[in-house]
Amino acid sequence: MSQFTTNKKIFSDKNKIQVALSCVILLFLWEIIALKINNNIYLPTLGEVFISIKEIITDSRFVLDVISTITRCILSFIMALISAFVLGIISNSLNIFKNFLTPLTSLARSIPNMVLIVLTLIWFSKESAPYIVVFIMIFPVLYDAILGSMKNIDKNILEMADLYKISRKDKILNIYLPSIKFSLISILSSTISLGFKIVIAGEVYGQPLYGIGAMIQSEKVNFNTTAIFAWIIIIVIISSLLNLMEKIMLRRVFIWRR
Repeated sequence: MSQFTTNKKIFSDKNKIQVALSCVILLFLWEIIALKINNNIYLPTLGEVFISIKEIITDSRFVLDVISTITRCILSFIMALISAFVLGIISNSLNIFKNFLTPLTSLARSIPNMVLIVLTLIWFSKESAPYIVVFIMIFPVLYDAILGSMKNIDKNILEMADLYKISRKDKILNIYLPSIKFSLISILSSTISLGFKIVIAGEVYGQPLYGIGAMIQSEKVNFNTTAIFAWIIIIVIISSLLNLMEKIMLRRVFIWRR
């Protein structure tokens, strides 16, 4: 057992070294190509990008832009999760309701992000558009996961619950909810990351007063490629921090995964 743990740690360390080496090589190639092109409108140097990052994060509106985007992402995700949970339970109980929702969820999965953003901006205000787009794109994923987890519950457990006349509320809390919880954990990271990217895309087109996407669009209009690359790096860092926070929260909820 001790030998297995040691080998696993060595393998993990080796992977980290290889990933770090890959990052160094890619950054080196970036710098070489940027110096060769010698035009920061096409590709800025690393030094120019880092200077732009410093300018962005020291700007007085930087915190408002980041908080606005993250807030839109989290609120949209919570609304989609609550709706998927409620409608998933109803669909599991009423087959006719599930069949009614099937065309809507299929349509939501099929519409390209950009088309949905354009339509949403026509129908709603630029401030509310990112919320609606994220909700429509994430809801089907969460709904399918919740409905699928309930369909996969052992029928014997449900029959036993009916035999002992367990209330619907207790069924939801003690049978359905644990099953849904374990199912959601596998898609939580991908859906939050997807929501974060869609919010930014919605902000790029909608241009609300505050938001990361609004700033990227502003830099695009000014042909400030350096600042766009700086924002890309900032987005990667924020996404990594969100994923880290999510893992910490999941460890607290699912202690058995430690």
